[in-house]
Amino acid sequence: MNYPKIIKKEHESFIKFIYASIMVKEADVKHKLNDIALFKYRHMIWAMQDAVKEGVKFNMDFDYEEILKIKVNTEDELIEVLKEDLNQNIALYEGVDNPTINRFRSDDKFFLEEMNFFDVEGEITAFNENKTLKGIDLDETSKSALVFFLMEETFKEYELITIYSFLKVHSNIAIANSAFTDLAYDSIYHLKRFASLAAEMGILTLPRQIPHDKYENIGIVEFLKENIEEELDAEKQCLILAEKIGDKYLKDFLLFISRQEVYHGELLQRALNSINS
Repeated sequence: MNYPKIIKKEHESFIKFIYASIMVKEADVKHKLNDIALFKYRHMIWAMQDAVKEGVKFNMDFDYEEILKIKVNTEDELIEVLKEDLNQNIALYEGVDNPTINRFRSDDKFFLEEMNFFDVEGEITAFNENKTLKGIDLDETSKSALVFFLMEETFKEYELITIYSFLKVHSNIAIANSAFTDLAYDSIYHLKRFASLAAEMGILTLPRQIPHDKYENIGIVEFLKENIEEELDAEKQCLILAEKIGDKYLKDFLLFISRQEVYHGELLQRALNSINS
């Protein structure tokens, strides 16, 4: 079985579905696309774990041209792109019979069938650069600061998902593994929240590939120490932006995120302690 190819495909599917769930407007479809995205993330992790168990090396690359396929004009077109993605996955499983792939096949066939009942219409506005938020009036300084923050943080959260996922499947220390799992899922949540605001403002940006040296053969102790500092810096950046933003909801949202960043530092410290003990 070609583990690297399957991991790459599940990775691309996760990205497509998580961003699609942000781009569509109909609540039920948004919810179901998000569910599929989280399953595709789990598919990727399970394939990575199987590869590690078999001693097969892999990376976290994806084909950017595949991801660009979701940059379409209408929701109908978007759903067709996602259906084709699932069909590509199912074709890749052909001839493979093991518990992991059988689960993937069953999941994807159901997701494909469910998507036939999606009722979507309208344009995709996530890339139109309108730079407005419904019901929220921002001055130009606040708007510029928010746009910069959202674009930077959306990419950063994708990078963290990549790194924590890779570290998780290569860790055999239970406490560190648990910390990396929690950190990856929190980064998925942050990605969705930041990207949702970016999409509403028409400034959604798709992720870029992460250089291999960001996650392969890294000095884990040094990485954890550096990231503890980065999480504390992220808290400060949220607090600084919260002070600049005049809108109460956005300010409260940023304060909420800042407190989560503090806990991320705690999770990283637990992983560091478990590795050093």
